[in-house]
Amino acid sequence: MTEFEKNLQAVREVFVDYPKRYENNETQLKRIDQEIQDILHVIELNNFNAAIGYKLSKELQKARQERRRIKDELEMMDPIKELLAFPKPTEKNISKTIGSVRQVITKHGARTYRMRIREDLQEMI
Repeated sequence: MTEFEKNLQAVREVFVDYPKRYENNETQLKRIDQEIQDILHVIELNNFNAAIGYKLSKELQKARQERRRIKDELEMMDPIKELLAFPKPTEKNISKTIGSVRQVITKHGARTYRMRIREDLQEMI
């Protein structure tokens, strides 16, 4: 494959594939949010033994981790979505987008969470 073909494929990926991927991620995020609510309602409204409680806890953990993965990807794609709003992006627009994506990557790498209410749980994370 030539350099030109590779570059054109990259352009197609950004202008054609990314908008579809962004929309798909938004749909997946809504679905996973509903799944999390289903699990939380089961926990709220039922009595269960330790084994079922552990199973529900693991399902909730898996769903939350998938939600985080989707949200991270959406956050990474937000600057690209903004770039695509320009009829004809300039070099300055593209450079700004690259910088924004790098900032998101840095932010994701340094992520921490500070308990808001349950400070007694802080040492667990």
